[in-house]
Amino acid sequence: MANLTLNGLAPHVDFPLGPYETVHAAVVARWSTAALYQQYSGAWNALAYRFHGAVEAGAKFQKSLRDSGSQPAPQQRFQQEEALFNFFSNGFAAFEALFYGLFAIGSFIDPGAFRLETQKEQQRVSPSYANETFKRAFASDPILSAFANLFSDPAYQRWRDMRNVLTHRAAPGRRMYVGIGRNDAPAVEWKLNGSPLDAALVPGHQAELASLIADVLSATGTFLATRA
Repeated sequence: MANLTLNGLAPHVDFPLGPYETVHAAVVARWSTAALYQQYSGAWNALAYRFHGAVEAGAKFQKSLRDSGSQPAPQQRFQQEEALFNFFSNGFAAFEALFYGLFAIGSFIDPGAFRLETQKEQQRVSPSYANETFKRAFASDPILSAFANLFSDPAYQRWRDMRNVLTHRAAPGRRMYVGIGRNDAPAVEWKLNGSPLDAALVPGHQAELASLIADVLSATGTFLATRA
């Protein structure tokens, strides 16, 4: 698998390499000399970095889970919680970087609608703000359906809510269960949302992250192709 054109990073197998590179090639071909190109390239770089940051954090959690189980001693439990924090924080930051990059692309096409010159303008860009700006600037474009599908997807909403709780409110506890027999106790649950803290937690969420980002990237490739 080829390294990413923008930063030379070796992509993880789950990273949506094809649509990511398709969008980047289209942007470079048309706007690499634009005044705000660095706003785009910084965001596109961050999209890759945050995704891979989530992957690495998830791998750390998986290793700790194998080595220490889901009811570890305090120091190992801290390490697991730190890994989960970094997994969900990096993962949702990948969505934020994606939409900042999309907003920058919008600024190349319609700079009056997508304003990014000042620090205040840059700071107010979020997935929801980018979505509303696209609605106003490209009211009938199919890319809006991709955005709507993302925001209504329960997987995206879980990522958003879990990141927000971990970042702003809590370090969730764990529910431990005792079985009647030797090995029949239910899995330990994370109090954040009742998720079992087992080997399936990271792969399932990582697959969701990759799929959701890939869908928006594919729609972005189509959006750019219709403006060639």
